Parts: sequence; C-alpha cells; structure tokens
Amino acid sequence: MKNHLWVILLFCLFPLPQALFSLDAPDRTSGWRKVYKLSALNKSSVINAKGEKLGQVEDLVIDPQRGLIAFVIFSHVGVVGSGQKIKIIPYEFLYFDETGKNFILDADKEDLTSPLEVKNLRGDKLGEIQDFITESGGRVRFVMLSHEGKMIPVPYSALAIGERGDSFVLDATREKLASAPAIEEKEESIDQAKAAEVYRYFGQTPYWLEEF
Repeated sequence: MKNHLWVILLFCLFPLPQALFSLDAPDRTSGWRKVYKLSALNKSSVINAKGEKLGQVEDLVIDPQRGLIAFVIFSHVGVVGSGQKIKIIPYEFLYFDETGKNFILDADKEDLTSPLEVKNLRGDKLGEIQDFITESGGRVRFVMLSHEGKMIPVPYSALAIGERGDSFVLDATREKLASAPAIEEKEESIDQAKAAEVYRYFGQTPYWLEEF
C-alpha cells in the first residue's frame, strides 16, 4: 500500500464545542500502557460494535513529527455486490480492543460505501471530502471539499471530528461555502496567494505564519 503513504496527517484542529472530539487533546492517561509492534497490528481485523467484521488492516500511516498513527488503511467487502475496496480512516475514529487484538469502528457495512462527509454544527451536510493536500513537510494543510459542484479547499485546522466519529465538522453554513474560494478539480496544488485567501476566509492563521 505504498501508494497511500503520502497521506500523513497532523491532527492540530481548531477548537470547537466540547460535544466534538478534539484531535489535539493531550493524552492524560497515567501509568504503563501496553505497546505493540506495528507489524503485529497489521492484518488485524476491523469490526463494528455488533461484532461484525468490516475488513482487515492493510497498512498504518504514521505522522513522523509526533510519532502517532494518523490513518488506518483497511480493505473491506462492503455490501453485497460492491466488491473489495480500500478505506482510509483517521485513527481517532477507531478503538483498539486489546482483548481481541482488533480495531473497533462505529459503522455498519453500508456506511463504508460512502466517502467521508463534512457537516456543520447543526448537523447539516456540507459536502464530501474528495482529496487531501499536503505540504512538503508531510502535514495535511487542506481537504478538498466537494460542495454543490465546486471543489473548495478547506484548512485542515478548521475541522474537527464529529461526536459519532464518522464525519468531520466545519463551523460554516452552506451560504458561506457558496462564496468560498474554489479551485479547479484538475489543479494539483495551491499557490501561496490562494492559500492565504482560503485561510483568511475560514478565519484561520496561515500555517507559515504560526509561531512554534
């Protein structure tokens, strides 16, 4: 699955209400936690809360700057007749069951046939994620949101994971997205001027101006 390894995410999300999961929250667990070799987790089963097998892990994508698993890439059969497909799921969507040595995902087989959705704070669907845009340091800076026929780059820092862990949340209305900066689907990159415009539009600080 080497062709997927470019998808390396740094979860440093814009804070939203507490009803949402913050991917930037510190790990406050104290004491010893069992560790595993990544090779031991590969080919682990992915099941749902009902115990139904959804697929198996094919690869794990690492954020090298923080030493965290960013994405789990797994194959699944899905509904009857859909064939085997590859699904890329943020690690935060999953729970690792140490007893069964498998990953638990709160989803049904039918859910895996759809792309990741982006919703607003009211739960309205804004669109679907079609792609990610990374910079040379390996951080994902934008998601490409398909909204009413337009491809809208949205700063990754403006997103949070929804309460159920099956979608992303953006603090925006459909009206705001209607006038958001868009790019052509065939474009492979975003220049600095366009990036600055997008960050300003969504109320974010451009990543190249952040203080570290």
